[in-house]
Amino acid sequence: ALASTRLPAGHPRHAEALEALGRVLVDRGDYDAAIPVLRDAVQHRAEAGVETVEYAGALYELANANFYAGQYDVSDSLNRQVLALHQRLLGERHPSVADDLVNLGAGQFERANYGDAERYYRQALDITQGHFGRDHFRTASNLTMLGRSLVMQKRFDEATAALDQALAIRERVYGPVHPAVASTVNELGSIALQRERYGEAEAAYRRMLGIYRSVYRDGHYLIGIAQSNLASVYMARGENAEAESIFRDAIATYERTLAPGHTNTAIARIKLGRTLLRQAKYAEAEHQSRAGYEILKPQLNPSASWLVSARADLAKAYDALKRPDEAARVRAESATVAAKPK
Repeated sequence: ALASTRLPAGHPRHAEALEALGRVLVDRGDYDAAIPVLRDAVQHRAEAGVETVEYAGALYELANANFYAGQYDVSDSLNRQVLALHQRLLGERHPSVADDLVNLGAGQFERANYGDAERYYRQALDITQGHFGRDHFRTASNLTMLGRSLVMQKRFDEATAALDQALAIRERVYGPVHPAVASTVNELGSIALQRERYGEAEAAYRRMLGIYRSVYRDGHYLIGIAQSNLASVYMARGENAEAESIFRDAIATYERTLAPGHTNTAIARIKLGRTLLRQAKYAEAEHQSRAGYEILKPQLNPSASWLVSARADLAKAYDALKRPDEAARVRAESATVAAKPK
């Protein structure tokens, strides 16, 4: 307010204030409010010239806000502009270039293109590690993102090595209770879950949930991720009533903190649908699975695991509900996707 009333039009302090406000709104999870603020910051920076580091920085913040809001195509487009600017202005191996590559990898990751995400993350890690060294918190961040992509490709030994290194760095730098630590613990929990080490997975997700609640109380979508992952442990153990309750908590958290139609909410609905299916609650299972599937279908690669599992669950629900035509349609869709060359 002071910048807009007391400084001349186009003064850089106005753009700085808008970017700072936008970052705060993003950190609070208020992405719908952050995006117009950051668009305004980009416009202010553009008035001074679009071939500047400051303009690239404003675009970077706007790309982040769109990513967290689930607007992956918009975010990707902005990140590609930022990458090109940083490469021209700062050079091919500047840390800011690594940040841009991480963001592009994250966009591929959210679309379930895990091999493409890995390639971006490895390019970023090469730059970051070369600039800061192997024992730096920014290297730990890159290692965690790389580990995530390896987990999703079921390359668990490689993922564990990267994540253990990242966790050691982050605990040393931040202490045991910090969102960065929780992020790495989450990925290690995922490995334990997929290796059917359920006690280890539960401990990891409970630690993650405790960290996020201590930092954000109940005001951030990351709490929903921890809840959903913890519920997945109960589902894997066959404790479906307990899993159902926690998935419902996760969905409620997402609905408070994310835009409608976000992929996180969709995935939690698909998981909830499966727990309901296993409890023979077929009508509600169909409703939840269908709701999640319809959100994800236009956003993900058709062969993404979440879509594959949702189609399988829907077919079972339709069979149980005596709706053979719908079951046949879903199975035909699954067969068409499976027949396409990878």
